[in-house]
Amino acid sequence: MSVTDENLAELFEQYKDEVRETIETLDNELVNLEQDPSSSETIFSLFRHMHSLKGSSKMFNVDNIATIAHRLEDLMSMIDKNNSILGKHPKVVDLLFKGNDIFRDIISRLEDDISYTSMTGDHLAFVAEIQAQVDKINRRDSQLVDAAMKLVEDLENLIPGMEEAEAEALKKDMADVTTGLALATLEEDGANQIRFNYNGADLTESVRSMEDLLPKFKEGKAGPEDAVAFVDAANALYSLLAEVATEDAMGLIAELGDGLQLFSERELDMDQMMVEFFAAMLADLKQKFQVEVEAPAVKSSRSSKSSSALKEPQVKTIRVDEAKIDLFLESVGRLITKSEILNHLQFSFRKAGVDIGLLRDFSTVSRTISNDIVNLQRSIMEVRQVEMNNILKKFPRLVRDISHKIGKEAEMVIVGERVPIDKSLLDDVEQAMVHIVRNAVDHGLEMPEDRLAAGKPRRGTVSITVTQEEAAIFIEVADDGRGLDLEKIKLKAVERGNISPEQQMTMSDHEAEMLVFSSGLSTKDQATDLSGRGVGMDVVMTNLKKWNGEVVIDNRPGHGMTVGMRLPITNTLLTKEAIMLRVGASTFCLPLECVNEIVTVPRADVHHHKDGAVFRHRDMVISVIDLKTLLGLPEQAMNQAAAVPSEAGSLGGVQGQNGGTLVFIILRGKTDTRQSILADEILGQQKIVIKEFELETFRKLPFFNGLTLLGDGRVVLILDSDKLIES
Repeated sequence: MSVTDENLAELFEQYKDEVRETIETLDNELVNLEQDPSSSETIFSLFRHMHSLKGSSKMFNVDNIATIAHRLEDLMSMIDKNNSILGKHPKVVDLLFKGNDIFRDIISRLEDDISYTSMTGDHLAFVAEIQAQVDKINRRDSQLVDAAMKLVEDLENLIPGMEEAEAEALKKDMADVTTGLALATLEEDGANQIRFNYNGADLTESVRSMEDLLPKFKEGKAGPEDAVAFVDAANALYSLLAEVATEDAMGLIAELGDGLQLFSERELDMDQMMVEFFAAMLADLKQKFQVEVEAPAVKSSRSSKSSSALKEPQVKTIRVDEAKIDLFLESVGRLITKSEILNHLQFSFRKAGVDIGLLRDFSTVSRTISNDIVNLQRSIMEVRQVEMNNILKKFPRLVRDISHKIGKEAEMVIVGERVPIDKSLLDDVEQAMVHIVRNAVDHGLEMPEDRLAAGKPRRGTVSITVTQEEAAIFIEVADDGRGLDLEKIKLKAVERGNISPEQQMTMSDHEAEMLVFSSGLSTKDQATDLSGRGVGMDVVMTNLKKWNGEVVIDNRPGHGMTVGMRLPITNTLLTKEAIMLRVGASTFCLPLECVNEIVTVPRADVHHHKDGAVFRHRDMVISVIDLKTLLGLPEQAMNQAAAVPSEAGSLGGVQGQNGGTLVFIILRGKTDTRQSILADEILGQQKIVIKEFELETFRKLPFFNGLTLLGDGRVVLILDSDKLIES
């Protein structure tokens, strides 16, 4: 079967989509496996996915994926039969991650070159790497280690029936054997699991530093900074040993001190004689040390719950041109507007005295049409929406890769993966979240040793929580790291010219926190491929502004930071119930969700306070936002005679529905704002279709978030309550 056959083109596209979905699933499964190597469920799931990938790839003659998946399937089959393999060979998981990245690269290349289906040199090298790992698992000394471990377990069962002295001696011998077996099964990079102790003192860091630097001196590749680092490590080792050493090690410690003195006298010149001296000294000292092997870290139950929550059956999809859905949505929007015309006609018929029976029938039909249109709109909106899991499922792998690369330990906790979001927002939201999560791991979380010194768990936590708020979603990315150093941020901002020294002295903590979104600002002295160029968080702010979103920061110095993003669920057709109101000669809409209460207040109860007006309601003082002055609105020609007493300030000339009262709309904001706007008249309530401003000029209007078309053909601006409250 050839993928160049035109009749198979559609099936091949489906195959590529399925492989992409499998790759995303494998990423999550592998993160779970790395954190819990004993999970039989995860192991079998990986085996099943490799088997499916092999079969579908063979069907389309994609030999490179089929071959690699087949070899990884063999490896997973071995692990499925004996899941203790992962504990002895942790590099197997790295191998599986590498294989998944190769699958991702092949699928990406197939988009441009449909013939990229054969094994390349890199693919063959990877297959050889898999075979070497299989051989290592199968080799005889590995089987001997298994047998020895079984013998140690059997001996443990005999200890309770032995004499105390014999039991203690056996325990000591068994501990030595267990340590030796653990060392025998370490991978090539397993030295990082070994720890050296002597009389309660942890010598690991000093020993590792010296062992890492000695080969560089031996090969003549060491620089002056390496010599300084080596002498620092050796002095630290000497000091630790001098404090706890017993008589049997005093001679070796004295030799180490003499060697350090000679090294200093030579002005840190490490010739081959000195290299051999320190290498021999380390070997002799290590004979005195207690050697322990750290067990691989396992994930917490909280992380386990969040990861398992992402294990869902794959959803079958169909391919539909997004433009067709947008056209359909525009048609639905026009239908909603037309349904409001029916409501106007119903009101006109009632005023004209149309037969009551006929009016009742018309009303029933109008209501049915309106309900059907709403249901149609809801259904088509759901077609445009996808679950946040489409983004979130990628982040466990991202956190895993970044933390491994920079030597940190981190877990990912995810809540709210089922919250819907418009597909058109997906890419920008994902891009923003990638930068925030990357900063959380790279900048926020401390190194494991620093976390332990601060009384925190060795493993840091990055969490993503997504919640739905009416027509918006709120995304929180939190970490339990060091938080923001505001003074350092302000200093960097002054250096970069983002703020002046005078602004630095007077700015609030909130203003300093928001500086992290400034272009070109980074607190890192040197740029890396992860961060340091000052563009990441700037991208976050750019993407949020593009979709009328907002960002908030909760900084907890020493305990972490939370970045919150609020975005609309959709950027296309959005309908809401709204209040129609008249202010002066102008008509506006205010979404009903922004209205806390509509009240009428006697004119005499409106008082002047500072630069505005206030009134009391339910034992609360409510301030009044003067829309006429704020928006520069003209007065309506009629009703000019009625006026508010002068103590009401700039509200003079405003007419309420009743000559002795004023009508106020108490706004509902994100907090209990206790602010209101004054309306000359409440015109009614109706469903509106919110349209975004298409021209950049209109987008700059400060107190509006869109416009709508009324049933009678008028275009009306929609008030933004949050912006009004902020004013």
